[in-house]
Amino acid sequence: MKKAYVKSACIAALSAAVLFTGCGKLDPNETLVTIKNGDKTDTISLGLGNFAARYQQSMYDQYLLSYYGEGMWKQDMSGSGSTLQDETKDGVLSDLEEQYLAKAHAEDYSITLTDDQKKAIEDAAKKFISDNEKDSLEQMGATEDTVKEYLEYRTYYTLVADAAKKEADKDITEDDCWMRTFSYVLFDTTGKTDEDGNVEPLSDDEKLEKKANAKALAEAEDFDAEVEALEATKDSYSYLKGEEEDSTMDREIIKAAESLKEGEVSAVIEVQDAGYYVIKLEKDHDTEASDNKRSSLQTEAFNTLMDSWKEAIEWTVDDKVWDKVQFTTLFKAPEKEEESTKETTEDTAEDTVEETTEDTTEETSEENTEENTEETEDSESN
Repeated sequence: MKKAYVKSACIAALSAAVLFTGCGKLDPNETLVTIKNGDKTDTISLGLGNFAARYQQSMYDQYLLSYYGEGMWKQDMSGSGSTLQDETKDGVLSDLEEQYLAKAHAEDYSITLTDDQKKAIEDAAKKFISDNEKDSLEQMGATEDTVKEYLEYRTYYTLVADAAKKEADKDITEDDCWMRTFSYVLFDTTGKTDEDGNVEPLSDDEKLEKKANAKALAEAEDFDAEVEALEATKDSYSYLKGEEEDSTMDREIIKAAESLKEGEVSAVIEVQDAGYYVIKLEKDHDTEASDNKRSSLQTEAFNTLMDSWKEAIEWTVDDKVWDKVQFTTLFKAPEKEEESTKETTEDTAEDTVEETTEDTTEETSEENTEENTEETEDSESN
């Protein structure tokens, strides 16, 4: 799951629902998913699945309807052959599986919800119910208990993910995430685009000019000033120190970067079917990029762990039951005159859930798992 689970789990207010087509009421107690987990069998209800899906839909509706229109949920937006509705529902099921597994493995990290966290979830659920119109709640199948269950699952996911990543960090060395950063300029020799958008090959003279400009930059006393004088475009790139493979940057450029000390500029590097590069090593040890790399490795380790948890259970979805969840009702944000009230509601709920989750997770961290509870958005997603 590539999302910020605590903050996004605080629930936003929907002041109105636009009812384009009605849909029959679903039985919230119907079994949607059956899970065989070792010696026990668990279930996930249609009520929870329906709310998770319709709430996700409501978030998309507020941002995408104005761009794609009312028929967007029946469209193949990604070219995958699936409608946006089906792709969204697939994502919801994937999220529910991972949230279920995180909760099931919470004891592995001595994690339980504290009284403060439980109260924050309860308060957020009550506020969501009170802040939304009856039509909206009915279409989403939202009850206070369902919203609480939804928030509980998401909170467990955050806490367990943080703890597992903290555990994985013990095996990550400084060399595993030592990132170096260089700036570079590419003098592109692949062609030029005319007014009609057609790409025309460069003449020999134009290629020679590109090479001369690259050489001037490589030999300049002031790299940045010369970039500006040449009206060139400078970009930056970070790579793992000692990396022998790179899927994005040409290997010749990485090799050149490895030979540079911080602040040094390379000679002209010719890359076939690209052009002439000149690079400058900006940071031998880029701490921000290194921190990002460490975070990425922690996430990879957690994803691998999650995959192993998935392999250990049997997750069976009743497709006929899941087909009953249809996005036949579209949601909208509050009217402008209600906007200030909505924003206050969202901010209050966010602050309550986020603060209590962070505070109580820190207590759990110190006493049990030494986990880090910071989790920010991608992002997700999910």
